[in-house]
Amino acid sequence: MIFTLHGWSFDRNVWRGTTFEDGNHLELPGHGESPFKSTDLLKLSEEIGKALPEKTVLVGWSLGTTVSLLVGALHPEKVEKLILFAPTVKFSGVSQPEVVVERFLKKLNRNFQKTVLEFRKLCSKEKFPIPELNPEIATELLESFARFDLSPYLKRVEIPVEIAVGEEDSITGVEGALSVFKGLKNVRLTVFPGKDHLTVLYSLFA
Repeated sequence: MIFTLHGWSFDRNVWRGTTFEDGNHLELPGHGESPFKSTDLLKLSEEIGKALPEKTVLVGWSLGTTVSLLVGALHPEKVEKLILFAPTVKFSGVSQPEVVVERFLKKLNRNFQKTVLEFRKLCSKEKFPIPELNPEIATELLESFARFDLSPYLKRVEIPVEIAVGEEDSITGVEGALSVFKGLKNVRLTVFPGKDHLTVLYSLFA
């Protein structure tokens, strides 16, 4: 069975029109109607891992890729394959300079709605509806993601992994995807020309 995990400030609807439109769409805490409670990525990954059936193909995008990789590392008995769009081993310090991330988080705490709109513009020129967000929970989740280092967990991922990243991704970037690629064993990376952080979701693997 296919399960998906979206990125920050989006929801299950981001998968419409993609190859995975008919999957089972999970929503992150603070986004839409998520049943999950924890904003700590490790605890959240445990929550999700316990909820998944065996033989799951887990499809993640952006923040959702970090959770997907953690689920794959912590619950290999549940996940048989990972498909990751725009992953990074560490958002702050690899995909973005630490000072930029800290500045963004401060802005988010001062004016949540305005900062989300600014983030969306950086994601893509394509407009996408903003879902119902819980500012406090969504911010805590992003803070956990921004500072989380996946490096120690990648070596525990034995299952096949497909990585896709847009050449024009200015959020996690090609560098972020490469940082994950280098830490995995059974992995394939595809860079899609002309695609950004959002539109890479509408790409097809060869």
